[in-house]
Amino acid sequence: MDIPIILGTVGAILSTISNIPQCYKVRNVDTTNDIHSYSIVIHMFAASVWSAYGFYLELYILGVESMFVAFLNLLILLAIFRDRCIYRETVHKNEPITKSTIDKNNINKGAENP
Repeated sequence: MDIPIILGTVGAILSTISNIPQCYKVRNVDTTNDIHSYSIVIHMFAASVWSAYGFYLELYILGVESMFVAFLNLLILLAIFRDRCIYRETVHKNEPITKSTIDKNNINKGAENP
């Protein structure tokens, strides 16, 4: 077997499986608070460009691997969107109740019911 093929295959496998733990972590609601969406978007676009580059040069290992990495980053981005936009009100549901949260809720209720 040729050394460049072995190195390319090992690199593709390692690059592909590097995002799987992150995808596993974000499968539940309220698990994306420590993930910056800009880095995920940039990584997703970079993987898409690498994929196009790989297919253009007929380097199918690179093309398929990068397409899979872009897909995993899309899943992570969708989880971030889910937590920050769709379930925004339920994300902080389990915060500890303190006097300041009670006062803030009473002020908000008073503003709703004049």
